[in-house]
Amino acid sequence: MKSILIGIDGAEPKLIDKWIDELPNLQKFYSCYGKLKSTLPPSSAPAWTSIVTGVTPPKHGIYDFFYFDGNIKIVSSRSRKKPAIWNLLSRIGRKSIVINVPVTYPPERINGVVVSGLLTPPGENFVMPLEARKFLLGYKMEHLIIDDLPIRIASYYNPEKVIKILNEWIESRTRAGVALMKNFEWDFSMIVYRATDLVQHFLWNREEVFEIYKKVDEEVGKIMENFRANYFIVSDHGFYGIRRNIFLNNLLYQKGFVYTSKEEKRLKIGKKLTKILSYMPKNFTHIPSIRKMLFSIAFKKNSINFEKSTAFCLSSSSRAIICKKEVKEEIMRLVNNFECEDKKIMKAHEIYEDDKKVYIIIELQEGYAIVDILNFERIVDKPERFHFKGEHGKNGVFMAHGKNIKEWNGRISVIDVLPTIFHSMNIEIPDYIEGKTPDLFKKKLKEKRVEWEKYGISEKEMEKIKKIAKSGL
Repeated sequence: MKSILIGIDGAEPKLIDKWIDELPNLQKFYSCYGKLKSTLPPSSAPAWTSIVTGVTPPKHGIYDFFYFDGNIKIVSSRSRKKPAIWNLLSRIGRKSIVINVPVTYPPERINGVVVSGLLTPPGENFVMPLEARKFLLGYKMEHLIIDDLPIRIASYYNPEKVIKILNEWIESRTRAGVALMKNFEWDFSMIVYRATDLVQHFLWNREEVFEIYKKVDEEVGKIMENFRANYFIVSDHGFYGIRRNIFLNNLLYQKGFVYTSKEEKRLKIGKKLTKILSYMPKNFTHIPSIRKMLFSIAFKKNSINFEKSTAFCLSSSSRAIICKKEVKEEIMRLVNNFECEDKKIMKAHEIYEDDKKVYIIIELQEGYAIVDILNFERIVDKPERFHFKGEHGKNGVFMAHGKNIKEWNGRISVIDVLPTIFHSMNIEIPDYIEGKTPDLFKKKLKEKRVEWEKYGISEKEMEKIKKIAKSGL
């Protein structure tokens, strides 16, 4: 049977539980529902990649939207070291439709259609094959600049406009999904709605969050009306409100690990301007020309001298410190012993080490967020006007609905999603997959694991390969 995987980015289990009676379409999934353990860090790039590959970040190689190779660079679909579910299905002759999944740019040529998601550069081709574009007229790409401002700042000045745009993005995903699924053959389809993540970052604890959840619920209903399939809903992580921000690069700067490549005075000017802006009335900065000039100065990216620095925070989303080997133990102690509100709130995990650097990821307690801004001042502070109000939590949601799906309530991991979908389609699973299938099917099939080298290859073809290998050709 066909399978449809719907991603609701950042859907928080506590909010689903709170609002389930007002989300009639998600309510159909509530009898088969549980928490989904995210990756470390619980960031969209590694978590969605684990969902679609069935392996953890050390295996697929993506820990964040960024990686460090002498300079900070952005990851892409080419950064993924393991095949995604659509690659595996292509290998065995099955067809897929993939829409708006993060880290799918550039779109791959598969047996089906890919519409790339988050990290797609403006103006670049976002669909493969090209002939699918005619079904995407009016498709809204996710661009995080509104009226010359980052969307997180625009959400303060004009939340109504931001919500309108988020709703347009949600509707656009559904239209694209329905059009492509009606006009192309498919066995598996995946659509990710990202608006839930954004609204919780910017407008946490406000009624607009429920509005977006409600809108996504409506769109899920539209898909279900059109297609008979096994349905799975997942979120890559959850959410919580931020009580305090930890300015990690400020801490590392004060301890002598971070060096800048700009004059300290210039960076402090930007910081002071940020503070002034946070106290200005909305109508003053509502004038576009003034607003654009002020924010371009205030939020100019700080520049770290990577050659001189012995440790630095890669990005807020990474929750990671990259350090030189000789300071590793000192950095681990600094993180593990750091206190906020009279308690230790961070735990350092060494992820990997090479000849030049050590990659450390920080596990954070709920209520706190890491900020990568370097402004030489405070290390801990409450979120200001233009900071995120919500941050990623370690548990997302998993839900399922279909003919062969029974009542179930439990806990699974992001790496369990791929084998669960393959099990529902009665498809063999490559032996390197780390995830397992939870007990949520009425008719339990024996899980089939196959050596990767033989995956998608018949016994007859395998014999031919062996003969060629023996002959030395």
